[in-house]
Amino acid sequence: GGCDPIRRKMLARVTLALLVLAVASALPQRMVDAPAAAPAPVVSGCSLHNTSDVCNDDSCCNWCGPTVNTSIGFCMPTIPAVPGTALTCSKTIGDCKTNTDVSSCGSDPTCKWAPFGPPGTPVGMCVYDWDRCKPTPAPASTFKKAAQARIAKKAAEAGPIPPAPTPKPKVNCTMITEAACNAETCCEWCGNVFSPIGWCMPITGKPVPSLTCSKSPEGCEAIKVEATCESYDLCAWLPIGPPGSGMGTCLFNWAKCTA
Repeated sequence: GGCDPIRRKMLARVTLALLVLAVASALPQRMVDAPAAAPAPVVSGCSLHNTSDVCNDDSCCNWCGPTVNTSIGFCMPTIPAVPGTALTCSKTIGDCKTNTDVSSCGSDPTCKWAPFGPPGTPVGMCVYDWDRCKPTPAPASTFKKAAQARIAKKAAEAGPIPPAPTPKPKVNCTMITEAACNAETCCEWCGNVFSPIGWCMPITGKPVPSLTCSKSPEGCEAIKVEATCESYDLCAWLPIGPPGSGMGTCLFNWAKCTA
């Protein structure tokens, strides 16, 4: 006789299972493996709290839900109450500006005093402290730290930065006596028929018409001998002939008195 109905059903199921296994073994492995699950998003702040008790224990968080259905709730940052809002929250944040002095304002942890009067006066206003729950700034990235380390290493290898040269002081010929004026290399005492007493002025290096001055009245250019030229602090000999010929000219050395 034939197989009974129960045995026929069991045989069909076994045959189907064997067929599925055979097909699966013939497919590429990447088609059989299930795709990797995406990593769960990292939550922080108030979004980390998923119950009302834990949320409300955090002074910066408030458990709220739609006014039309308070059974649906979520944790959100604490903010001042907004009139006519569609949310119902566990914590009611008061209106800071109702605190009219520093003492009452300071007693509310969500408020801070903003002075706007002269220093030392109690003039000011109590406002909501938006800064109290700001997240801690994230540390510098590894890439940034590595770049800073490279810069510091190069600076160390380069050695200390040489100091800037000290600027040369400007010539100051304001002396009121002839002796003090002539003691300054770049100054000379001059006068004329209209001012026989004289005054101190920067040395010019050349004779000035109508002036009688105390230093090198004929100027460096009038000196024709190298030794004599070099004996003057502000003169310099410029050779213009063959080496050893002694040919040259005496010039005023402006570099010594340039501001």
